Amino acid sequence: MLEKLLKLISYEDLIFSFKEKELYEEFTVHHETFALRSAKVVKISDADLLRKILPEEFSSQMFGSGHLNLLAFVFALRHKILALNSMFHLSVLKQNKDPYFHQTKTEFRKIFGGTFIDEFENIFEMLLPSFWGSSKKLPILGFSAVGCHFVLRDIHACRAFDAYNIPFCKNYAEGTFCRYHMQEKYWIKSITEEASVQAKLSQFYLDPMNFSQFDEATLEKLVNGFFSHFKAFHENKHIPFISQERVQFLLNFYSFSGLEDLKEKGTIELRKRFLEKAKQYHPDVGGAHESFREARENYEFLREILVR
Repeated sequence: MLEKLLKLISYEDLIFSFKEKELYEEFTVHHETFALRSAKVVKISDADLLRKILPEEFSSQMFGSGHLNLLAFVFALRHKILALNSMFHLSVLKQNKDPYFHQTKTEFRKIFGGTFIDEFENIFEMLLPSFWGSSKKLPILGFSAVGCHFVLRDIHACRAFDAYNIPFCKNYAEGTFCRYHMQEKYWIKSITEEASVQAKLSQFYLDPMNFSQFDEATLEKLVNGFFSHFKAFHENKHIPFISQERVQFLLNFYSFSGLEDLKEKGTIELRKRFLEKAKQYHPDVGGAHESFREARENYEFLREILVR
Protein backbone atom coordinates (compact mmCIF):
# COMPACT_ATOMS: atom_id res chain seq x y z
CA MET A 1 0.00 0.00 0.00
CA LEU A 2 2.86 2.36 0.71
CA GLU A 3 3.97 2.07 -2.92
CA LYS A 4 0.58 3.39 -4.07
CA LEU A 5 0.91 6.51 -1.94
CA LEU A 6 4.53 7.07 -2.93
CA LYS A 7 3.53 7.25 -6.60
CA LEU A 8 1.48 10.35 -5.84
CA ILE A 9 4.54 12.23 -4.55
CA SER A 10 6.96 12.82 -7.39
CA TYR A 11 10.56 13.87 -6.77
CA GLU A 12 10.09 16.83 -9.09
CA ASP A 13 7.06 18.13 -7.19
CA LEU A 14 8.89 17.65 -3.90
CA ILE A 15 11.90 19.60 -5.18
CA PHE A 16 9.71 22.44 -6.46
CA SER A 17 7.88 22.58 -3.13
CA PHE A 18 11.11 23.00 -1.17
CA LYS A 19 11.93 25.92 -3.47
CA GLU A 20 8.64 27.69 -2.69
CA LYS A 21 9.62 30.23 -0.05
CA GLU A 22 6.01 31.14 0.77
CA LEU A 23 5.72 27.71 2.42
CA TYR A 24 8.51 28.52 4.88
CA GLU A 25 7.40 28.99 8.48
CA GLU A 26 8.97 30.78 11.43
CA PHE A 27 10.34 28.84 14.40
CA THR A 28 8.33 29.93 17.41
CA VAL A 29 10.44 28.72 20.37
CA HIS A 30 12.61 31.67 21.36
CA HIS A 31 15.75 29.86 22.51
CA GLU A 32 15.85 27.78 19.31
CA THR A 33 15.13 30.58 16.86
CA PHE A 34 18.53 32.27 16.82
CA ALA A 35 20.53 29.05 16.34
CA LEU A 36 18.23 27.78 13.61
CA ARG A 37 18.17 31.11 11.79
CA SER A 38 21.96 31.31 12.00
CA ALA A 39 22.20 27.88 10.40
CA LYS A 40 19.56 28.99 7.83
CA VAL A 41 17.34 26.00 8.63
CA VAL A 42 13.86 26.21 7.11
CA LYS A 43 10.67 24.65 8.48
CA ILE A 44 7.70 23.57 6.33
CA SER A 45 4.70 21.69 7.72
CA ASP A 46 3.93 18.22 6.40
CA ALA A 47 0.37 19.33 5.67
CA ASP A 48 1.49 22.32 3.55
CA LEU A 49 3.85 20.11 1.54
CA LEU A 50 1.08 17.59 0.90
CA ARG A 51 -1.35 20.35 -0.10
CA LYS A 52 1.25 21.70 -2.52
CA ILE A 53 2.02 18.32 -4.10
CA LEU A 54 -1.37 16.63 -4.23
CA PRO A 55 -4.23 17.78 -6.46
CA GLU A 56 -6.64 20.02 -4.53
CA GLU A 57 -9.46 17.47 -4.75
CA PHE A 58 -7.29 14.83 -3.10
CA SER A 59 -5.80 17.00 -0.40
CA SER A 60 -9.35 18.02 0.60
CA GLN A 61 -10.36 14.38 0.73
CA MET A 62 -7.20 13.45 2.62
CA PHE A 63 -7.68 16.06 5.34
CA GLY A 64 -11.34 15.20 5.62
CA SER A 65 -10.94 11.44 5.95
CA GLY A 66 -9.65 11.23 9.48
CA HIS A 67 -6.40 11.23 11.40
CA LEU A 68 -5.22 7.81 10.22
CA ASN A 69 -5.44 8.78 6.56
CA LEU A 70 -3.30 11.88 7.19
CA LEU A 71 -0.73 9.82 9.13
CA ALA A 72 -0.48 7.39 6.22
CA PHE A 73 0.30 10.25 3.83
CA VAL A 74 2.79 11.80 6.24
CA PHE A 75 4.62 8.45 6.44
CA ALA A 76 4.73 8.26 2.63
CA LEU A 77 5.89 11.90 2.40
CA ARG A 78 8.71 11.43 4.88
CA HIS A 79 9.81 8.18 3.25
CA LYS A 80 10.00 10.03 -0.08
CA ILE A 81 11.90 12.93 1.53
CA LEU A 82 14.43 10.42 2.83
CA ALA A 83 14.87 8.98 -0.66
CA LEU A 84 15.36 12.48 -2.11
CA ASN A 85 17.78 13.38 0.67
CA SER A 86 19.72 10.22 -0.15
CA MET A 87 19.88 11.35 -3.79
CA PHE A 88 21.39 14.65 -2.65
CA HIS A 89 23.94 12.68 -0.59
CA LEU A 90 24.78 10.59 -3.65
CA SER A 91 25.06 13.67 -5.86
CA VAL A 92 27.57 15.20 -3.44
CA LEU A 93 29.70 12.06 -3.51
CA LYS A 94 29.60 11.96 -7.31
CA GLN A 95 30.62 15.60 -7.69
CA ASN A 96 33.45 15.18 -5.20
CA LYS A 97 34.58 12.01 -7.00
CA ASP A 98 34.46 10.39 -3.60
CA PRO A 99 35.69 6.77 -3.37
CA TYR A 100 32.57 5.93 -1.31
CA PHE A 101 30.24 6.81 -4.20
CA HIS A 102 29.78 3.30 -5.64
CA GLN A 103 29.47 1.66 -2.21
CA THR A 104 26.84 4.19 -1.10
CA LYS A 105 25.01 3.84 -4.42
CA THR A 106 24.76 0.08 -3.84
CA GLU A 107 23.54 0.61 -0.25
CA PHE A 108 20.80 2.99 -1.39
CA ARG A 109 19.73 0.64 -4.19
CA LYS A 110 19.22 -2.13 -1.62
CA ILE A 111 17.16 0.16 0.61
CA PHE A 112 15.02 1.97 -1.97
CA GLY A 113 14.94 -0.57 -4.80
CA GLY A 114 16.29 -0.70 -8.34
CA THR A 115 14.27 2.24 -9.67
CA PHE A 116 16.03 4.55 -7.19
CA ILE A 117 19.11 4.82 -9.44
CA ASP A 118 16.97 5.37 -12.54
CA GLU A 119 15.16 8.21 -10.78
CA PHE A 120 18.48 9.61 -9.57
CA GLU A 121 19.77 9.77 -13.13
CA ASN A 122 16.50 11.18 -14.52
CA ILE A 123 16.49 14.19 -12.17
CA PHE A 124 20.25 14.53 -11.77
CA GLU A 125 20.35 18.09 -13.09
CA MET A 126 17.99 19.08 -10.28
CA LEU A 127 20.48 17.57 -7.84
CA LEU A 128 23.29 19.92 -8.86
CA PRO A 129 24.26 23.14 -7.02
CA SER A 130 23.54 25.26 -10.12
CA PHE A 131 19.84 24.34 -9.92
CA TRP A 132 19.83 25.70 -6.36
CA GLY A 133 21.50 28.97 -7.30
CA SER A 134 24.85 28.01 -5.86
CA SER A 135 28.27 26.96 -7.04
CA LYS A 136 28.97 24.51 -4.21
CA LYS A 137 25.90 24.00 -1.98
CA LEU A 138 23.16 21.36 -2.01
CA PRO A 139 20.11 20.80 0.19
CA ILE A 140 19.89 18.57 3.20
CA LEU A 141 16.34 17.51 4.06
CA GLY A 142 14.98 16.33 7.38
CA PHE A 143 12.00 16.43 9.69
CA SER A 144 11.06 16.65 13.35
CA ALA A 145 7.96 16.86 15.52
CA VAL A 146 7.22 20.35 14.12
CA GLY A 147 7.49 19.56 10.41
CA CYS A 148 9.97 19.10 7.58
CA HIS A 149 13.30 20.92 7.30
CA PHE A 150 15.51 22.24 4.53
CA VAL A 151 19.02 23.69 4.63
CA LEU A 152 21.74 24.31 2.03
CA ARG A 153 25.21 23.03 2.87
CA ASP A 154 28.64 23.10 1.21
CA ILE A 155 29.21 19.90 -0.76
CA HIS A 156 32.56 19.32 0.95
CA ALA A 157 31.12 19.54 4.47
CA CYS A 158 29.71 16.80 6.69
CA ARG A 159 26.04 16.17 5.87
CA ALA A 160 24.98 15.23 9.39
CA PHE A 161 21.79 17.12 10.22
CA ASP A 162 19.32 17.39 13.07
CA ALA A 163 17.33 20.64 13.12
CA TYR A 164 17.74 21.07 16.88
CA ASN A 165 20.94 19.24 17.76
CA ILE A 166 23.08 19.36 14.58
CA PRO A 167 21.78 22.37 12.62
CA PHE A 168 25.18 22.48 10.91
CA CYS A 169 28.55 20.75 10.89
CA LYS A 170 31.44 22.38 9.07
CA ASN A 171 33.82 19.46 9.42
CA TYR A 172 35.24 17.95 6.23
CA ALA A 173 33.29 14.85 5.21
CA GLU A 174 34.85 11.42 4.82
CA GLY A 175 32.20 10.11 2.47
CA THR A 176 28.82 11.45 3.57
CA PHE A 177 29.69 12.34 7.15
CA CYS A 178 32.71 13.48 9.14
CA ARG A 179 34.41 11.06 11.52
CA TYR A 180 32.47 12.53 14.47
CA HIS A 181 29.07 11.82 12.90
CA MET A 182 29.40 8.34 11.41
CA GLN A 183 26.55 7.25 13.74
CA GLU A 184 24.18 9.36 11.60
CA LYS A 185 24.23 6.78 8.80
CA TYR A 186 20.50 6.07 9.06
CA TRP A 187 20.36 3.52 6.23
CA ILE A 188 22.40 0.85 8.03
CA LYS A 189 20.57 -1.87 9.95
CA SER A 190 21.28 -0.54 13.43
CA ILE A 191 22.26 2.86 14.73
CA THR A 192 23.75 3.62 18.11
CA GLU A 193 22.05 5.31 21.02
CA GLU A 194 24.37 8.29 20.45
CA ALA A 195 22.80 8.99 17.05
CA SER A 196 20.58 12.07 16.73
CA VAL A 197 16.79 12.07 16.93
CA GLN A 198 16.84 12.81 13.18
CA ALA A 199 18.77 9.61 12.46
CA LYS A 200 16.35 7.58 14.58
CA LEU A 201 13.32 9.14 12.94
CA SER A 202 14.90 8.54 9.54
CA GLN A 203 15.38 4.86 10.29
CA PHE A 204 11.73 4.60 11.33
CA TYR A 205 10.38 6.23 8.16
CA LEU A 206 12.91 4.39 6.00
CA ASP A 207 11.46 0.97 6.79
CA PRO A 208 8.18 0.26 4.94
CA MET A 209 7.37 -2.39 7.56
CA ASN A 210 6.74 0.41 10.05
CA PHE A 211 3.96 1.61 7.77
CA SER A 212 2.03 -1.55 8.68
CA GLN A 213 2.04 -0.54 12.36
CA PHE A 214 -1.07 1.44 11.52
CA ASP A 215 -4.30 -0.53 11.78
CA GLU A 216 -3.94 -2.69 8.67
CA ALA A 217 -7.59 -3.30 7.86
CA THR A 218 -8.61 0.33 8.28
CA LEU A 219 -5.59 1.55 6.36
CA GLU A 220 -6.24 -0.80 3.46
CA LYS A 221 -9.83 0.40 3.24
CA LEU A 222 -8.72 4.04 3.26
CA VAL A 223 -6.00 3.59 0.68
CA ASN A 224 -8.12 1.49 -1.67
CA GLY A 225 -10.97 3.97 -1.39
CA PHE A 226 -8.64 6.85 -2.09
CA PHE A 227 -7.22 5.20 -5.17
CA SER A 228 -10.65 4.38 -6.55
CA HIS A 229 -11.34 8.10 -6.35
CA PHE A 230 -7.90 8.86 -7.78
CA LYS A 231 -8.43 6.55 -10.78
CA ALA A 232 -11.87 7.96 -11.51
CA PHE A 233 -10.53 11.50 -11.31
CA HIS A 234 -7.78 10.82 -13.82
CA GLU A 235 -10.06 8.94 -16.19
CA ASN A 236 -12.48 11.87 -16.24
CA LYS A 237 -9.92 14.66 -16.02
CA HIS A 238 -9.83 17.13 -18.87
CA ILE A 239 -7.16 19.68 -19.60
CA PRO A 240 -8.81 23.10 -19.23
CA PHE A 241 -9.69 24.77 -22.52
CA ILE A 242 -6.78 26.65 -23.97
CA SER A 243 -6.57 28.40 -27.30
CA GLN A 244 -4.41 27.07 -30.09
CA GLU A 245 -2.42 30.29 -29.89
CA ARG A 246 -1.66 29.66 -26.22
CA VAL A 247 -0.59 26.07 -26.90
CA GLN A 248 1.75 27.30 -29.59
CA PHE A 249 3.13 29.92 -27.21
CA LEU A 250 3.93 27.21 -24.65
CA LEU A 251 5.59 25.07 -27.30
CA ASN A 252 7.59 28.04 -28.57
CA PHE A 253 8.58 28.89 -25.01
CA TYR A 254 10.43 25.57 -24.89
CA SER A 255 11.47 25.63 -28.56
CA PHE A 256 9.20 22.85 -29.83
CA SER A 257 7.88 23.24 -33.38
CA GLY A 258 4.57 21.59 -32.54
CA LEU A 259 2.79 18.91 -30.47
CA GLU A 260 4.25 16.10 -32.56
CA ASP A 261 7.74 17.48 -31.94
CA LEU A 262 7.03 17.60 -28.20
CA LYS A 263 5.72 14.02 -28.14
CA GLU A 264 8.59 12.75 -30.26
CA LYS A 265 11.26 14.30 -28.02
CA GLY A 266 9.43 13.33 -24.84
CA THR A 267 9.61 14.03 -21.12
CA ILE A 268 13.38 13.87 -20.69
CA GLU A 269 14.00 16.53 -23.35
CA LEU A 270 11.21 18.71 -21.94
CA ARG A 271 12.75 18.47 -18.47
CA LYS A 272 16.17 19.34 -19.88
CA ARG A 273 14.80 22.48 -21.52
CA PHE A 274 12.97 23.44 -18.35
CA LEU A 275 16.17 23.13 -16.32
CA GLU A 276 17.93 25.47 -18.74
CA LYS A 277 15.15 28.02 -18.25
CA ALA A 278 15.22 27.46 -14.49
CA LYS A 279 18.92 28.29 -14.34
CA GLN A 280 18.30 31.42 -16.42
CA TYR A 281 15.34 32.71 -14.40
CA HIS A 282 16.20 31.55 -10.87
CA PRO A 283 15.94 34.49 -8.39
CA ASP A 284 19.15 33.39 -6.65
CA VAL A 285 21.12 34.20 -9.81
CA GLY A 286 19.40 37.51 -10.52
CA GLY A 287 16.31 36.25 -12.33
CA ALA A 288 12.74 37.36 -11.68
CA HIS A 289 10.58 35.17 -9.44
CA GLU A 290 7.57 35.58 -11.78
CA SER A 291 9.64 34.44 -14.78
CA PHE A 292 10.78 31.37 -12.86
CA ARG A 293 7.18 30.60 -11.86
CA GLU A 294 6.01 31.02 -15.46
CA ALA A 295 8.71 28.62 -16.69
CA ARG A 296 7.60 26.06 -14.14
CA GLU A 297 3.88 26.43 -14.95
CA ASN A 298 4.55 26.15 -18.70
CA TYR A 299 6.64 23.05 -18.07
CA GLU A 300 3.96 21.43 -15.92
CA PHE A 301 1.26 22.07 -18.52
CA LEU A 302 3.32 20.51 -21.32
CA ARG A 303 4.22 17.60 -19.05
CA GLU A 304 0.49 17.06 -18.45
CA ILE A 305 -0.06 16.87 -22.22
CA LEU A 306 2.64 14.20 -22.49
CA VAL A 307 1.28 11.92 -19.78
CA ARG A 308 -2.27 11.86 -21.15
